[in-house]
Amino acid sequence: MAEYKGIKGFKVQYLDQDPVPAVAGWSAGNNMNTARTNLAGAGIQTAGLVMGGNNAAGARTTLTEEYDGTSWVAGGSLPLAKENPAGLGTQTAAVNATGQAPVSPTPPTAITPTSEEYDGTSWTASNPVNTGRWLAGSAGTQTAGLIFGGAIGSGAPVNATGATEEYNGTSWATSPGSLNTARGGLGCSGTQTAALGAGGFADPGHFNLSEEYDGTSWSAGGTINTTRHTFSGAGTQTAGIVYAGRLTPGSVTGATETYDGNSWTTEATMATARSGTAGASSAPNSQAMVAAGATPPASAATEEYNNYGEPNTFQNVGQVWYNGTTKALKFTDETFSSAWATGNNMNTARYLLAGAGTQTEAVAFGGGAPDTGATEEYDGTSWSTSPGSLNTARSGLAGAGTQTAGLGFGGQSTVYLGATEEYNGTSWATSPGSMATARSSLGNAGTQTAALAFGGKNGPGASNTGATEAYDGATWTTGGTLATPRRELSGCGLQTAALAFGGDTGDATPGVNNSEEYNGTSWTAGNTLNTARRGLSGCGIQTSALAFGGTQAAVTGATEQYDGTSWTSTTSMSTARYLLGGAGTQPLGLTFGGLTTVGVANTEEFTITGTAGIKTITVS
Repeated sequence: MAEYKGIKGFKVQYLDQDPVPAVAGWSAGNNMNTARTNLAGAGIQTAGLVMGGNNAAGARTTLTEEYDGTSWVAGGSLPLAKENPAGLGTQTAAVNATGQAPVSPTPPTAITPTSEEYDGTSWTASNPVNTGRWLAGSAGTQTAGLIFGGAIGSGAPVNATGATEEYNGTSWATSPGSLNTARGGLGCSGTQTAALGAGGFADPGHFNLSEEYDGTSWSAGGTINTTRHTFSGAGTQTAGIVYAGRLTPGSVTGATETYDGNSWTTEATMATARSGTAGASSAPNSQAMVAAGATPPASAATEEYNNYGEPNTFQNVGQVWYNGTTKALKFTDETFSSAWATGNNMNTARYLLAGAGTQTEAVAFGGGAPDTGATEEYDGTSWSTSPGSLNTARSGLAGAGTQTAGLGFGGQSTVYLGATEEYNGTSWATSPGSMATARSSLGNAGTQTAALAFGGKNGPGASNTGATEAYDGATWTTGGTLATPRRELSGCGLQTAALAFGGDTGDATPGVNNSEEYNGTSWTAGNTLNTARRGLSGCGIQTSALAFGGTQAAVTGATEQYDGTSWTSTTSMSTARYLLGGAGTQPLGLTFGGLTTVGVANTEEFTITGTAGIKTITVS
């Protein structure tokens, strides 16, 4: 009788526990009972605590909730409704200190120095802090706590303090050591004698600085990679983690970073970007928790961060093992799902536009009607208008590159254009190199210094071209010709590994399903799209592409994935349209603008999620 190893080439493992995910990352937990922001947190991932904050209507609240690693339940109410307090300690021995509270007869934005202690059931008033403040950093326990920094004004500009205070379970004492850079809204972690504070703000600046406290004084630590404020942290001074926050332009982030005592390392991003969050402040940096915050609006979302290390056995898709504890034969497989999600609209509705970049750092430019040079940047949440417009307003152009190193070429205004412009994230500069074949509605691939242009319309009626040109950052050089000349096609990939698909040949059947692959020299036929169409868009690379939108007999939102061999239909866009813009990758795509019966400003994000799942083998 054949053995499993003889069939598969490896043995069935014998394990005492199921394997764990090998990749550090965030996963969704159950929502809080009340959505809110600007609250405080304490505890660990499986015994968390949140308190105070603003509810969805913006009102301050006294609510407390406890988390057991699965669900939230109501805890005892604070004696005073607060926003932006400092929290520290554990679920059954926490401190809530200072913040903003509507204390009569003081104004609604008054800063309160009050502090309270929680015993797992109710809050009891404790002695006040010496310097009232809001958005202070915090660390430590109920009997050895620490607060530092914070904002001390209620108007604009916001003044900040670097004052540090230590709590002994009864009273607060001002430390001789103040933060070297006064600020509020820090991400923080650690203990009373070994604390860490990072980021923060004090008008007019935002900071990427971190500082370390030794029980007496503060000294400089490593700088965080994402400058931000009003975010959360956990862990220790030499093994810290920070996550979420507000960025300098006013947008929010889910960026996550870990600290080793010297430098910060970027980790997997949270699923829901937000600021004003509560974290499990006493958790280790390998098992963090974040809840609530403003996306905006106020959120109730919970996420858990796990970074499993040795001696665990890590999950691998296709892995088979026998769990000696549960007496079950198991294996790991992976299922994929895809979906389009609606994003915020562009500022200028348009079609026949171009795009470049990624799902969270995209740039859109040009388009009509009328022809425009307007440029907008997308940060994964919202669009902002760039101060720089194309020097030549046009539609039907193509784009390549990134948000800070973009390229626009071709298109038409009153004539077909070969003009090329380079974008540096702020302004456009006209390149001395123009394409030899002026054209519009062309395909595109590559980067700012290694781009590819192919196909397009270069004359009246059905005058299509199959011409291909390569750009080296200064000049265009003629390459191999498309087998099927066409316009209103899409493309993606690199200059030496590009993909062209769909388009209009100008014959009786305007939308085609042809795809072609380019190797830097010549084009060869690829497999056909399932939905023939023109005016579509796409993103990705030659072996992992995404095609979406377009029109044939009717406008479509059809979406297809290419694996280098064949096209597979997947989830359609919410808004069917054509002559639209695109950016990103196959698993993280982005589309914006386009034409339904009118030009639109709609934005949609495409995401492919792969979920590894453990299955038990049963015999029936």
